Amino acid sequence: MSALRPPIVVAGAGPAGSLLSIYLARQGHDVTVYEGRADLRTTDVDAGRSINLALATRGIVPLVDVGAIERVDEITIPMRGRMIHAENDPTPELQPYGSQPHEVIHSVSRRDLNAILLDTAEATGRVRIEFGRRLEAVDFDTSTLTFQDGSSEPFGVVFGCDGAGSPVRKAIEVAGSCTARTEWLDHDYKELTLPPDGDGSHRLDPHALHIWPRGELMLIALANPTGDFTVTLFAPKAVFADLIDADAVEAFFTDEFPDFAALVPDLTDQFAHNPTGPLGTLHVDGWSHRDQAIVLGDAAHAIVPFHGQGMNAAMESARSLAAHLAATPDDLAGAFQRYETSRKPDADAIARMALDNYIEMRAGVVDPDYVARRALALELERRHPTHLSPRYNMVMFSTMPYAEAHRRAARQSEIIGDALADPGVDIDSLVRGLPPLPPLDALADPEALSVS
Repeated sequence: MSALRPPIVVAGAGPAGSLLSIYLARQGHDVTVYEGRADLRTTDVDAGRSINLALATRGIVPLVDVGAIERVDEITIPMRGRMIHAENDPTPELQPYGSQPHEVIHSVSRRDLNAILLDTAEATGRVRIEFGRRLEAVDFDTSTLTFQDGSSEPFGVVFGCDGAGSPVRKAIEVAGSCTARTEWLDHDYKELTLPPDGDGSHRLDPHALHIWPRGELMLIALANPTGDFTVTLFAPKAVFADLIDADAVEAFFTDEFPDFAALVPDLTDQFAHNPTGPLGTLHVDGWSHRDQAIVLGDAAHAIVPFHGQGMNAAMESARSLAAHLAATPDDLAGAFQRYETSRKPDADAIARMALDNYIEMRAGVVDPDYVARRALALELERRHPTHLSPRYNMVMFSTMPYAEAHRRAARQSEIIGDALADPGVDIDSLVRGLPPLPPLDALADPEALSVS
């Protein structure tokens, strides 16, 4: 058995890496974080990719842990539900996420949230962040990290928070401790910006996630505090392949999303200059190598973005790993293994639910059967709040393990389907027969973020 050995290295200074470095520092360790990009607090490193994130309970809890919640509260916009822009319907309809005041998600800028976590990490006095140090390779025999510029650094333990293309994971694969495969969707995405009105105000309701569902494709928009919206088009690769010039782009948006197109005068320019990105799910077996390295976040379980849980899951993973390290500080390899054993079923479950939610968002939200199921689920939650909660709410507004939420949602779906098929079914008795819901995590305070 062994404990954490210096130098303790975190590869990647994104939300997961920054957060993990804070947890390690709070456990008394000195940490060096290597980040390949420039410091986003002083350099625009994400031009054309100002991705907004949906911050939910699983991400809020770690922010409470590390004392960053008040600063994050200042940069978020609460969203109370989905605003559905149905085809050929000029009046959008709000579908509330839940029936409780705290059941909202929070739109937040990835960059601004990341900056707060970087500040919080440096404020510990134990975290040193080196930017412009892009990791290229890991040598476990010599305990050496090699960077793209040819430089090298020693490590005792390396935590790979370095994204889906993780060099740390690739080294674990080469060492024979890991297998990984990516399941690609035949859909891509592109980000756009809906500008503010002339007076700087939002052109759409900022307190909703706007969705334009179109069956095989969809558009979504999340508000920014600056009055604009970050907008994302998700569509089959074949659709993107046909959008080859300004005329094709203009015709496509005018046909599919005319209300949106009318609000964005530079739409064709944005479409031409902003990158198109792929969508996939990363499946990894074997997250660690002995007591030398472990991966987490996207490096271990990258998922598609359709449940708004990629960052939330990564931050929850950082919290979980930190807890395992604290529980057995002298058994590092054992802590790594116990962490993966407990966490991987949850990572697999949210990966499946994220794919399911894509179908729901792009088509289900306007399907009468979905609307009826959702309405009944919310009514049953009101009548039996200790026994039933809609799947979306279990995922977004609790810290219930993803795997448990997935299992409960499957049983609840059966009960609701039976009730809709046969009005004579005693649905209240069936719901009361479900195991009681677990208590809300004490740190998942509904008032941790402002909802007003």
